[in-house]
Amino acid sequence: MMRRLNLRKYDKGTAQLEFAFSATFMLVALFTLLELCNAVYTFMVLSEAANEGVRYAIVHSTDANFTSDVTDKVTSYARNAAYLNTSNISSNCGANNLNFVTISCPDSGGSCPGSVPGRVEVTVCYPYLTLSDLFRHLNVTTPTMQAYAEGRLVY
Repeated sequence: MMRRLNLRKYDKGTAQLEFAFSATFMLVALFTLLELCNAVYTFMVLSEAANEGVRYAIVHSTDANFTSDVTDKVTSYARNAAYLNTSNISSNCGANNLNFVTISCPDSGGSCPGSVPGRVEVTVCYPYLTLSDLFRHLNVTTPTMQAYAEGRLVY
């Protein structure tokens, strides 16, 4: 007669262990997805702010305070976004030491306002703020995001 082995006594705690592994994986996947959505949203806000700056530059290309007005328009657009914090913006953004808003008119030697007709370029640079402070705790520099928009100055 063959003896039957009772395997149920070796199964204790298996469900808890499987739940712990799967819950950990699901939480990491969820937080990664949230961080990715945050990064995409931040880039979209920066891109739209750069586009808004180009639109403003095209319409107001003959203003006396051209550069400061365009910079103010881009900054106010970024500040009015849902969470974008423009108070931590300094004059050096990232490793390239770029300004938050850089305006150039390449057809006139880089000085703005440029000659009409000509191009105007607006670059927006922002030190990306993660939802978690993982980069700060790991002593890793936070990534910077750059958005670029270009338009033509035409009367």
